[in-house]
Amino acid sequence: MTAKKPSLQADLQADVLADLAGPAEEVTAPPVVEPTPAPPELTEATPALSLKLTPLKWSRPKVTTVRGGLGKSVAVGPWRVELSVKE
Repeated sequence: MTAKKPSLQADLQADVLADLAGPAEEVTAPPVVEPTPAPPELTEATPALSLKLTPLKWSRPKVTTVRGGLGKSVAVGPWRVELSVKE
C-alpha cells in the first residue's frame, strides 16, 4: 500500500490555524508628538524690498543681516536684494 501524502492546502490551513490559536500580540500605538507652536507674527511691522544694481562693484555671493532692523540681504555679483522689516 502507498501512504497518502498530505496536500499543500491542508498544510497551509494547519499553519494558519496554528498561528491563529497562538496568543495575540498587543499592538502599542506610537507616542503622540505635539507639534511645535508657530512663532508669533509681526503685526505692526512693515516689510520693504529693495533691489540694487551696481555696474562697477562685483562681490562674491553672500547673505548678510540688514542694518537697523530685521531682515536679510543677498548679494550676488552686481545684484543686491534686501528684504527688511521695520517696526
